[in-house]
Amino acid sequence: MRAKHSASQVWRTPACAFPAPREGEELLSSHPYHPWLGGLAVLWAVTAQAQAQRIPGIELERLQLNPGARDSLVLSTGDLMSRGEYRLGFTGHYEKEPLVLVSGGEQQGVIVSNRVTVHLSGAYAITDWLELGAQVPIVSQWGPDTAALGVATPSTSALGTPWVQARAGILSEQRGGLMDLGLHLGAALPIGSTETLTRDQGFVFSPRLGLGKQLGGTWRVGADLGALVRTKTYALSPNTQPHLDEQGTELNGGVNLSAGLLGFRQELVVRGTLPVADAPESMEVLLGVRVPMPAGTEVYAMGGPGFGSTPGTPSFRVLAGLTFGTPASTPNACVEGQPHDPARCPDFDLDGDGIKNAADHCPTVEGLSELNGCPDGDDDGDGLPNLADRCPKEAENFNGFEDQDGCPDDPDTDGDGISDAKDQCPDQAEDKDGFQDEDGCPDPDNDNDGVLDTADRCPNEAGPKENRGCPDKDTDGDGIVDRLDNCPTEPGPAKNHGCKEKQLAQIGENRIQLLEAVYFENNKDIIIARSNKLLDTVANILIAHPEVEKVRVEGHTDNRGNPDYNLDLSQRRADAVVRYLVSKGVARERLDAKGFGPTQPIADNNTTQGRAKNRRVEFKIVGDAEGVQTQQGEPSPDTH
Repeated sequence: MRAKHSASQVWRTPACAFPAPREGEELLSSHPYHPWLGGLAVLWAVTAQAQAQRIPGIELERLQLNPGARDSLVLSTGDLMSRGEYRLGFTGHYEKEPLVLVSGGEQQGVIVSNRVTVHLSGAYAITDWLELGAQVPIVSQWGPDTAALGVATPSTSALGTPWVQARAGILSEQRGGLMDLGLHLGAALPIGSTETLTRDQGFVFSPRLGLGKQLGGTWRVGADLGALVRTKTYALSPNTQPHLDEQGTELNGGVNLSAGLLGFRQELVVRGTLPVADAPESMEVLLGVRVPMPAGTEVYAMGGPGFGSTPGTPSFRVLAGLTFGTPASTPNACVEGQPHDPARCPDFDLDGDGIKNAADHCPTVEGLSELNGCPDGDDDGDGLPNLADRCPKEAENFNGFEDQDGCPDDPDTDGDGISDAKDQCPDQAEDKDGFQDEDGCPDPDNDNDGVLDTADRCPNEAGPKENRGCPDKDTDGDGIVDRLDNCPTEPGPAKNHGCKEKQLAQIGENRIQLLEAVYFENNKDIIIARSNKLLDTVANILIAHPEVEKVRVEGHTDNRGNPDYNLDLSQRRADAVVRYLVSKGVARERLDAKGFGPTQPIADNNTTQGRAKNRRVEFKIVGDAEGVQTQQGEPSPDTH
C-alpha cells in the first residue's frame, strides 16, 4: 500500500513492515510469489533521502504454546490436567520468511528469511480446577544485509518474551460436566529485545475462554476464544494515513479437532486474528501428531501454512518437541485395542490375557488367571505353577500324596485330605461327622444346619447362618422374618419391607441395600441434606437389628481424575457417613469405614450413566464388632 504523498514511502512484510529506503516503495502485507502468504504488516512513511532506520520495537512471535498440552498443543480448550500432574517441554520452532519487503505488489527484499525459536515450557496442576504454566522462548534469526533497503538489519539472537499463565476449570467432563469449560489468563513479562523483535511496547496480557467436548472414545473438538491486549497502541508508520499497521488490542482464537488413531494422537488446528486496531487480519492451519512414550514422555511435531498479513504470520511454520511428566490422563487414553495406561483404564485388558487391568497383577505381560494375570510355568509338572509350588522341582504326587503345597513328602494318616503337618487331629478324619474345615478335626453339627456347634447359638435347632444357627422368627407377625424386616417389632407390608412407612433402604443378606444414592457436595465429603432421610433409615435398621454386629461403610468413586485423590475422597466420604450414623445412636464399634476409590466399579466408566453408578456408598454386613454387647433373638416358643 502506498502513502498519499509522493515524498512518503511505505513498507511492510509478510510478518512485519518498516521504513522503506526509496520513494514509492512499499512493504506489502502479502508475498508477491505466494498470494496466501501472511505476515506482519507495518507501514512507515519516510522521506526519499532517509537513511536506514531501525525497526520499531515489536514482538514478532504470534504463536504461544499450551504448556499443559492435555488436549491441544497450541490452544487452551478448557481441559486441565488432574491435581498433582505436571508437564515439562522442550520445543524447536522454525518460521519461513516472517519479515519480507514488497513494493507495488513486487518483492523488494527479505528482512528476516529464517527464524528459529527454542521454547522451554512447563505446567503444574495445583488442583483439579487450577493449572499454572509458563514458557520461555530463545530466538535466533537471520537474513540478508538490508542496508540497501533502507532498513537496519535486526539482531540475530536474544531472549524472547516469556509468558506466565493460569487456567481455571469451570466445567469438566471428567467430573460429570456437559463439556470442558475453562478460563485462561496469560501475561507477557516485559523482557526481550527490541533490536531482535522480541518485545512489545507497554504491558501485554491475554484473557481467553476455552471449551472442549469428547465425541465418543476417539474424537474430540475444542475452541479457544480470547484477545491479545496491548496497553499501548502505536502505529509502526505514524506518518502514513490512514494507518494500516497499528499494534494494539486484537481478537484471536481457534478451533481444533483431535483424535486417537493407531496408537497416536492427531490434531488439526485453525487459528486466526482479527485486530481491533487498524491492522490486517490473518489465519493459520496447523496439523500435528503426538506419539506417547513410556513413563509419561511424548514426542510431537506440528506445522502448516499462514494466510493473511497480521504481523508475525510467516509463510509457514514447523514445530517439533519432547515433553515429559506424570503419565497424562488424556481424553483419548482409554480406547479399546490401543495403547493406554492400565491404571487409568481398569476395565480394559492391555495384555490380552482375559483378565481386566484392575485385577491383573501383571497388566503389561500376558499371564495366567490362577496367578492373577502373571506368567508362570510348572517345572515339575504337578499341576501347580512355580509361584504357588513350595517344591517347584519335585512333583507333589511323588510319594503318592497330593495336597496344595506342591511338595511330595506330606503323609495323611487319617486320609481326610489334610497333611499330618497341618492336621490338628491326624488320627481322626475331619469329615467324620459330616462337616469339613481346615483344621483336620471332626466338628459336630448336631442340627445339620451347616453351623458348627461351637459357633451355633441354637445347636439343637437348624437355622440359617445369618441367625448364628437359630431358626427364623417373625416377631410382629407380618410375614417377613425378623432378619429381613426393617421394623421387626411393628407389622408392615412387604412393599415397605416390614414397616408402616415407605423405606429408603432394606436389610438383606450380608448387606443393607440402599434404594437411592447418598449425595455429597461436589469433590467434598459433606453430605447433602437430601440424603439425611436415607441415612436415618439406615440408622433405624441398625438400631432395630442388634444382631448385626459389624457393618463396613464403603465409599466408591469413578475412575476420572487422580486415582490417589479419588481414594482419599472415598475414605473421607465413608468416614462422614459413619459420623452421621453415630450421631443417630448407632454404636461406633459396629461401624467400619473403608474407601476403595475407583478400584471396584460396578458399571462402565466410559459412559456418564456408568460413572454415576460407580460413585456410591455401600453397607456390607461383615462380622462381629469388638466390645459390643449384642443380643440374638431366642427361638420361637413353638420350636423344639
